[in-house]
Amino acid sequence: MAKVKPVEVDAADIVEKILHKAVDERASDVHFQSEREDLTVRFRIDGVLYVVQNIPQYLRDGAISFIKLTAQMDIVEHQIPQGGRLEFNHKGRLYDIRVSSIPTIYGEALVLRIFNRESNILKIEELGFDSDQIEVAKQIIANPYGMVLITGPSGSGKTTFLYSILNALNKPERNIISIEDPVEFHLDGVRQVQISEKKGMDFAKAIREMMRQDANVTMLGEIRDSDTAGMAFQAALTGILVLSTFHTFDVAGLIVRFTELDIPRSVISHALTSVISTRLVRRICSACSANYEPSDLEKRFCGIKHDPFLLQRGEGCEACRNTGYLGRTGIFEIVYFDDEIQTRILEEASPSAMRELFKKKTDKTLYDAVLQKIYDGVTTVDEAIRVVGMPLEVRRG
Repeated sequence: MAKVKPVEVDAADIVEKILHKAVDERASDVHFQSEREDLTVRFRIDGVLYVVQNIPQYLRDGAISFIKLTAQMDIVEHQIPQGGRLEFNHKGRLYDIRVSSIPTIYGEALVLRIFNRESNILKIEELGFDSDQIEVAKQIIANPYGMVLITGPSGSGKTTFLYSILNALNKPERNIISIEDPVEFHLDGVRQVQISEKKGMDFAKAIREMMRQDANVTMLGEIRDSDTAGMAFQAALTGILVLSTFHTFDVAGLIVRFTELDIPRSVISHALTSVISTRLVRRICSACSANYEPSDLEKRFCGIKHDPFLLQRGEGCEACRNTGYLGRTGIFEIVYFDDEIQTRILEEASPSAMRELFKKKTDKTLYDAVLQKIYDGVTTVDEAIRVVGMPLEVRRG
C-alpha cells in the first residue's frame, strides 16, 4: 500500500484565514499566545476575549514570523518587545493592523489591533448618550477654546468618541488638526498628523508645530507625559479647543495626575473646561432577548423594592455566538468645570473633597447611566457590574 503523504499546511494561510474570520466576527483585537504545546488564538469581541483556535506547535514559529515579517518587525529578535503595522484586505476593504509583540516563557505573544479605515464615524447622537446628556455634550464642544478630556480605561470608546466630536466640528470655517499614534480613521477636511518618534516627531513637538498652523481645534490622541501635557494646556490657554484622552478612573484622580506632571493648579483651573468619562457595555442580543425575574442581588443593584419586576437578558443564539450579547453602546458621565470647581482646584482641595464636589455637580453618574440602560432593556446587570463595578452601598446590602 502506498504511503499517504501528510497534507502540507502553510502558516501564512492559517494566519490570513484567522484575520478574515476576526473581521467577519467584529473582533477588535486578535491575540496569539505561545503556550507549552501550541499557539492559542483569541478574539476580543465586544470587549470580551474568546478562544477561537489552537495552532499546532510545529506551525507556531512560522505563524509568528509571518506576522512579524508582514508588520516590518525584526523576525530574528525574540527577547525584546516590538511594534509594527500591516495592511490587510478583507472583501475589498482595507484594514490597518497594529502589531505588538512581547517575549514570554514559552515564546512570543502577539496582539493585533484591527482598525477599519473605511468605518463610518458615528454621530454623537448614536454613541449612547441619554437624551438629557446630549445637549450638555453639544454645549461643551461648542466652546471655542479650552481643554475637553475624554477619560476611561483602555477599550472604553474614547477614540471613537473623539472622532465623533471631530466629525461634528468639521466645517470649512474651522482649521482642525489631529495628532495621533496611529491615525485610526481618515477624515476629509481634517489635517491628520501621524506621530513618528523614530523620526523625532513626538506628541510634544507636534503640538508645538500645530500652534504655528493657525488651528481652531486640535485633537491630541493621548496625553502621555509632562511635556505633552504642558504643551496641550498651553494650546488651550491660547484660544484653541483641545480635545484629548487621559487614562484615569475618576476626575479627582485626574487633577492629582496633572499636578504630578508639573501642571500648575492655576493652569488646570483656567484651561480645563470639562471631563467626560466613557465606558462601553454590551447590548442584549435582540434575536434571543427574553424577560426574566431578577435575583435579590440584581434587585439591590437596580434599586428595585417591589415585585413583580422583570428584566431582560439574551438566552444565546447563533447570531450572538451563544453569548446573549451583540454589539456595544456607550455610557457617559459629564463633569463641567464651573466657578466652584475651579476655585476648589486653586484652593488645593483634597481628592476626597473633590470627589464629593464632583458627585454633587454630576447630574448622572456612570452608575446612573448604566441603570437606565438596564431599565430600557439595552444591557444586563451582569454586564453593568463587569464594566462599572458594584457600588459600595449595594455591596453592603
